[in-house]
Amino acid sequence: MALPTSWRSTARSTRAALAALVATSSLVLLLKIHYVNQLEEPTSLHAINVPFIQLIPRHAITHPWVFVTAIFAEISILSFLVSAVVLFAATNYIEKFWGPTEVLKFIVLVGSITNLTTVMIAIVSNIFREDVGGMDKPLGGGISYFFGFLVVLKQIIPEHNVILFQGLINFRVKHVPFMLLVAVSLWSLIVSRSLYPAVPSVVSFFVSYNYLRFYQTFSSDPLLPVTSVSGDQSNATVTSGDASDAFQLVEFFPRAIKAPVSVVVNSIYDVSVLLGIVTPFNDDAVEQSNLRAQKLSEQVSQANRSIANSVAERRRQVALQVIEDRVGST
Repeated sequence: MALPTSWRSTARSTRAALAALVATSSLVLLLKIHYVNQLEEPTSLHAINVPFIQLIPRHAITHPWVFVTAIFAEISILSFLVSAVVLFAATNYIEKFWGPTEVLKFIVLVGSITNLTTVMIAIVSNIFREDVGGMDKPLGGGISYFFGFLVVLKQIIPEHNVILFQGLINFRVKHVPFMLLVAVSLWSLIVSRSLYPAVPSVVSFFVSYNYLRFYQTFSSDPLLPVTSVSGDQSNATVTSGDASDAFQLVEFFPRAIKAPVSVVVNSIYDVSVLLGIVTPFNDDAVEQSNLRAQKLSEQVSQANRSIANSVAERRRQVALQVIEDRVGST
């Protein structure tokens, strides 16, 4: 995954998303400082909430726009840096296949639906547990779209291997979402002892998957594996969802539990089709999606080889320059 070397070469969706992150988080910080300075007693910044920007369960219903603004509202340096890195890397890469508009649409759609669902679950949970304090705990942030990006990477590069520590750790991208879902669930169960961050992570995963699987629409050419974002689209056809076999929900799970998961997933799918929530895929849609996925995989592999060759060439030129300098000095 190649990253841009300058701000000008950065993708448009990256610049827009980072600008939203910086502007929203900075505004929250400035307002908190302003409120603290108005108080007579010393109060920490974390104790101050900005309900018309942050996602606060008690005030979310009366401020519905926070389901969007809270996507970019970070309240700690660590969470801000993590969100900035994720947005920078993910949007730069995904925009090559989708275009800037679809990338930003994906962030807002997945983030806002995740925030809405998380707040509803939090309110019900707080009422059931009689947790008054939980109604004032801020939610939202980058966790609302982190797993959405992982689902996209699973769709684009499912067979890509991630190698760490000189091969000591080796796994495929398609296994990352399940591993991290287990990790955040254990964190919520053992460390935080709350529904956060497990609930927004799980919701983000399923919202993004269902959007990509059944609802995302784009103009596609039979000879091209990616979205047409410009140029002549007179011969293009509008495609909804990704019906490819490699993007089935069971493919996110380990082989050992695929059989029982498949039974549950197929039952939910049949009910959803019966209720008209989703449109069933026909054989032609599956075949076309499989072909598109294969072409996309070939394109990604070709791009990776091109990047590797470019890096090797730069290293060769540097090595030759070092040798010439040494020869010249002697």
